[in-house]
Amino acid sequence: MTRGRLQHLLRALVLVPAFALVAVPALAEGGKKKPATEEGSGGGGGKYREACKEGNSKYAARDFPAAIAAYQKAIEVDPNNGLGHYFLGEAQEAAGNLVEAEAAWNRASLATDKDPALRARVLFCLADLKERQKKWDDARAAWQVYFDWASKYPNAGAFPGSAQSRQQAIDAAKKQDAAYAVVRQRIADTQKGGVFTDLMKSVGH
Repeated sequence: MTRGRLQHLLRALVLVPAFALVAVPALAEGGKKKPATEEGSGGGGGKYREACKEGNSKYAARDFPAAIAAYQKAIEVDPNNGLGHYFLGEAQEAAGNLVEAEAAWNRASLATDKDPALRARVLFCLADLKERQKKWDDARAAWQVYFDWASKYPNAGAFPGSAQSRQQAIDAAKKQDAAYAVVRQRIADTQKGGVFTDLMKSVGH
């Protein structure tokens, strides 16, 4: 998906390798290479991989409803595997279902505490989502969680510097919003005054 802000470029650098280079090739090779996150903690191996493979294929074809259905099928097979929840969040977001995407990523976060790299991607998604929703305080807190995780696991492929830069951008956005709020209030007050003056003139005052 195309977005105009810096964190979207950063997100692409972080997430595309996980989505395209890890899951899809491994699945396409008939399971010969099986990243630990795809094995499934509750069994179901082949069915889980096939459902994820189908979801990846549908996602690539931009058939997001079908991708969502496939990832949900994978989650039914192994609900404790965080990868399915992560993929589901990506598909839900692509379909414009931001509430559902957030819910999926929250579940993925709970299921990836033993997979530092995948959890870093999930935490990035959650922080980015909060910021795009302009929930500044929540976004700033989410970026701090991402920063703390990235600092704790330096080999997880995360970018602590990007979290700090996003927090700075959020602080600037909050100041800008506050300044605009003052301007908007002045405009509203002026408009009210103008209406009152026009009303007084209409009654001969």
